[in-house]
Amino acid sequence: MNPLVTVVTVTFNCIKANRKDTLAQCIESVKNQSYENIEHIIIDGASNDGTLEYLETFNDLKIFSEPDNGIFDAFNKGINKASGKYIVFINSDDYFMDVDAVKNSVDALENFSADYSFGDTWLLHEENPKKSSMRKPQLYKSFFKMPFCHQSMFCKVDVLKKIGMFDSGNKIASDYEVFLKLLLGGYSRVKVNSCIACFRCGGASGDRVKLIDEYCDVLKKSFSKLYQLSNQEAYNIVVYSSLPLKLVFRVSKYLKGMDKLKFISMQFRHFIFQIRTSRKNRMLKLFGFYLIRPAV
Repeated sequence: MNPLVTVVTVTFNCIKANRKDTLAQCIESVKNQSYENIEHIIIDGASNDGTLEYLETFNDLKIFSEPDNGIFDAFNKGINKASGKYIVFINSDDYFMDVDAVKNSVDALENFSADYSFGDTWLLHEENPKKSSMRKPQLYKSFFKMPFCHQSMFCKVDVLKKIGMFDSGNKIASDYEVFLKLLLGGYSRVKVNSCIACFRCGGASGDRVKLIDEYCDVLKKSFSKLYQLSNQEAYNIVVYSSLPLKLVFRVSKYLKGMDKLKFISMQFRHFIFQIRTSRKNRMLKLFGFYLIRPAV
């Protein structure tokens, strides 16, 4: 029998936020999957706008509603409620792009005995559709940004529990921290060569200042056993994708093949010469020395 897959969707006052239709699209995309062994768990943050009543009009949902401390606290609740071998988090305004998205992901995980999988994600800009594009995984960027969207990642439930799940204190970057735990922890991965999900751009992840702050904290914590990043070094990684040279050699071993080569090549280019000329982010680096030092 095919292993059970848990899909977790977090909701809170979706009707008040005018997301009734997108919520329905999310739920229907799960119901329409060709893979049959799926449980769909809704973790609701105690909605009081009719969202719960609306959810009850759908069949085969497991609904849990109580106050939470944000999306990553809700993700953790979903993990603890999950009965599946694998889990994926599809937000209330996102959806599976392909009816075979779950099947393709599970097949890859089972065939390669992998702990987690990832694939392509369609980035939907509803206010400006011309900006919409396909985001393909770029693992060589793993050490300065999330290399794929979490909506495309399936992971073993017991592995997420083993690494400590999500940090509910973060509002944006906990999915990146979980990925770094998987990568630096040596857990096995597999790329799925198809588009898994659609992500509607905007929301909390669009807060650039908050994102930089949280990413800096995540990097300092994640690399602490390999290298003690200063605030300036963490900022340079997040904003300029530039790692200290010692750290480059220490983390490159966690990548393979072309991803490893691209990462090392990029970092050597940044070490030799890197320049930013925008008024807010002026910086000039030559052979590892900052002639114009970036301001944190």
